[in-house]
Amino acid sequence: MLKVVFADDEPLMLEGLRFLVDWEELDFEVCGEALDGEDALQLIHNTRPDVVITDVRMPVIDGLELIEKFSESDFQPKFIIFSGYADFEYAKKALKYGVSNYLTKPLDEKELTEALQAAARQIHAERKLASRREAVSAFMQVETVSRLLMRENPPEEELEAGLKALNIRPDSRICCVLVRGASLDSMQLRSQGCAMNAKEQFRNITAYPFTAGSHKHGYLLVSPQEGPVLDPEMLASWVHEVRTEYSGPVLFSASLEHHGAEFLNTAYHEALAAGLCRPDSGSRDIGFFRKQDKDQMALLPAGLRKSLLQSVTGGECDRLSSQLSDVFRIFSADVASNAWVDAFLANIKAELLREIGARGGDPAIWAKKWFPPRVTACCLPLLQQQTEEELHEAAEWFAAADNNREDEIVSAAMDYVRAHYQEKLKLQDIAKVLHVNSAYLGQRIKKHCGSSFNEFLHEYRIEEAKKLLRRTDMSISDISGRVGYSDADLFAAKFKALNGVSPSVYKKG
Repeated sequence: MLKVVFADDEPLMLEGLRFLVDWEELDFEVCGEALDGEDALQLIHNTRPDVVITDVRMPVIDGLELIEKFSESDFQPKFIIFSGYADFEYAKKALKYGVSNYLTKPLDEKELTEALQAAARQIHAERKLASRREAVSAFMQVETVSRLLMRENPPEEELEAGLKALNIRPDSRICCVLVRGASLDSMQLRSQGCAMNAKEQFRNITAYPFTAGSHKHGYLLVSPQEGPVLDPEMLASWVHEVRTEYSGPVLFSASLEHHGAEFLNTAYHEALAAGLCRPDSGSRDIGFFRKQDKDQMALLPAGLRKSLLQSVTGGECDRLSSQLSDVFRIFSADVASNAWVDAFLANIKAELLREIGARGGDPAIWAKKWFPPRVTACCLPLLQQQTEEELHEAAEWFAAADNNREDEIVSAAMDYVRAHYQEKLKLQDIAKVLHVNSAYLGQRIKKHCGSSFNEFLHEYRIEEAKKLLRRTDMSISDISGRVGYSDADLFAAKFKALNGVSPSVYKKG
C-alpha cells in the first residue's frame, strides 16, 4: 500500500480530501495532514510518503518551495498540486520540478482518482526498474568475481575493470573459500557477503560472493597488505561466523593465501582441489588446500577448456563433437586419474549451471540430469557419448535462451521509457543502464515493436500528452515540456502526425 499526506492551510479542504475518494480501494494509506508548509516539511521527513497532495499557496513555506526542497534531496515523493484558477500561472512553475499532476479547485473525484492512479503507475514502474537495477548490480558483481576466478587468462581489459571494481591491488591478500550444499541467488549471496563485511572482527576483510554451479558457491576474501593475514586460524573464525547464515549443513574448503590478481585462478582451483580431497565429506571442519592436492588438478590446455564452454553457452553445436574428441583423447592418454576426469567434467557442468541460472533457467532441473553422472570415467567411450549428448542438449537450450533474453531486455527498456519519458532520453543512455550495446538494443526494439526507439518514445509521450489535454487546463507549451519536449513546435508536429489533428483542436474535442 502506498502512503500519502495532505498539505493545505484550509481545514475544510483537508477534511474534504479525506472523504473525496476511497483511499483504501486505491491502495493508499493516509499517514498525515499539515496546515502549513513548515509542518508539511517535517511530516514528509517523518513519514516518507510516496505521494504528497499540496496546495501551492500556504503560510511559512508555500507549496512551490516545498516541492523545490525535495527536488534537490535524495528522497523525492510524487507531488500532486492543486490551486485556484487564479494561481495557475504560479502553479506552472512547479512543473519544472517534475510534479506528477496539477489539479484546480474545487477538486473533482474523477480527476483526483486518475491523478493518483497515474502517480501509482509511475511509482511502481520506477520501483520495478530500481529492483531490476539492484538485481543486475548484484548479478554483475557475482559474475565479475566468478569470471576472474574461473578464467585462466581473462582478457586484459576485463581483468583491469574487474580489479578496479573489487579494489584488488597487486599487494592485496586474497583467498578463495568454496561452499557446497546450498543454492543461493546473486541477491542472497551479496546480502550474506555484506553481513560478514559489517562484522567488527572482519571489517578489514571484504568478502565478494561468486557462484560455481549447482549447490556450490563461494567467497573471494580480499584483505589489504596491512590487513589481517588470511591464514587457517583467521579462515576458521570467518567460516564459523558465516556458517550461521545458512539454515542447513554446508561444506567449506579454502585455498592458501596469495598476493595479487595473478593468483586468482590459482586460488579458485586450490579451493576446488581442497573440496575434492576432503577426507571426510560429513565433517564440519574446513578442507584446507595442501600442496599434494595439486597432483589431482592438472588442467587441460586453457584454450581447449575455454572454447568448449564457449561453444555450449554460445549454442554452437557443430563445434562440440570435435572439441570433445580432443578432450577425451587427452583423457585416454593416462595423464589423469578416473577421479580427476569425473571432477573435471563435473566442474564444466557446474560452470554451465551457473550460466543457466544467470540466463533465467532452472539449474536444479539440469543438475538432476547431470549429477550424479550415470557413467563413470572408467568407461571412457560411454562417458564421451553421454557427455556429448548432455552438452549438445545444453547448447540447444542456450541458443533458445538467448532469444528469450532479448525479449526481457526490450521489456526492461520499455519500463525505463515509461518511468523517464519526461526526461531527455537517448537510446545510448538506456543501453548503458541495461548493460547492452545500443545498436543491439535498437534492433531488438524495432523487431519487437515494429518501430524504432525514437518512434516508440514519441508515441508514448504523445499518449501521455493526450491525457493532460483532456484532464487539465495546462497550455500546449506547458504540456509539451511536461511530456519531455523542449520544443513546442516539434511537439505539435509530432502530435498532428500521430493523431491527424493539432493539440489545440484535440483539446477542444
